[in-house]
Amino acid sequence: MTQKKQILRRVALIAVAVFVAAGSALLAGAWLYESWRNRQEHNRALAHEQRLAEARDYLAQAARRIVRLPVDPVVPADLQSRYFEESARRRTYVWGMATSGDFLFGVPAEAFARVNHAWDRHRQELEKDGFYPDRQAFLRRLVGHDDVDFAAVDGGDAETPRWRAYREDERDWPLFSVPIKGQDGSLLGTLYMKLEPQRWEAPPRHEILEGIGGGLGVVTGAAGILLWFLLPTWVYVDARERGMTRARLWFVLVFISLFVGLLVYLIARPEQARALPCPGCGREVNGGAFCPHCGHDLSAAFCAACRYPLKPDWAFCPSCRTEIRPAGTMAPQDPPAATTPA
Repeated sequence: MTQKKQILRRVALIAVAVFVAAGSALLAGAWLYESWRNRQEHNRALAHEQRLAEARDYLAQAARRIVRLPVDPVVPADLQSRYFEESARRRTYVWGMATSGDFLFGVPAEAFARVNHAWDRHRQELEKDGFYPDRQAFLRRLVGHDDVDFAAVDGGDAETPRWRAYREDERDWPLFSVPIKGQDGSLLGTLYMKLEPQRWEAPPRHEILEGIGGGLGVVTGAAGILLWFLLPTWVYVDARERGMTRARLWFVLVFISLFVGLLVYLIARPEQARALPCPGCGREVNGGAFCPHCGHDLSAAFCAACRYPLKPDWAFCPSCRTEIRPAGTMAPQDPPAATTPA
């Protein structure tokens, strides 16, 4: 069985080397991919912060252009022109409110006209409901949402219209405000800006890196499965070679627990394997029909039933309990049956 152990050992070493190499490469690839994703997220966060900074500067510049009420029509017109220029990339909603609570202007005009019309039409009902305390709260929450159906309450299609309890994640809709001051420094009102959530595109896929990772995963899994069967097989062969009577039990134990069972087996196994000396020259032999040293017949050195290596002084095979008879000895025959005289 030594030759079998050598074959198993070599194959196991190759499987371990492949498993370690492929697994290490797979971990390295996963680390590289995660680093790439972190860089993408970092760049996205930087772009978002830059967008917010630009929005604050833009709002401050617009507020500085308003120095009296009513607002100069040129200011909303310029804001409207910029809105159309940037609407394909992002939509920005800007509106002004006087200190008295009156609406000054809004950009884009059609979006604010729609929301203001809904407020004016249902103002009594909204104030009674209390969900939106004033026009400013109504504008701040609902402007920019084209999917809100303000006509639902008029048609009676819904008992509780969606716009009454419409909610949004304010972290996705950044909102800024700056004071509007007159030439003498007096407070005229507040200018607000609301940004549409950033539309992020999915990061590009690294098809080559994903393909390499998939191949390494298959190789690592195949090497691991091979080791899963090689380790208990080697333990079984080694246990048989050392004359251990529960080789199959050790096989099952190592198959279930792998390296833990292997460690337990290496601690519990006998120090040396059972040696089989040649009856002719006394040298150790590993099997075969004849001694490789002196040519002695070894047919009686192995169990005839299970081919387990035997020692000359054994009377029974320790593996299958078959009785060992010297060469040339015939099994006892049953005595002839007694005959009854006619």
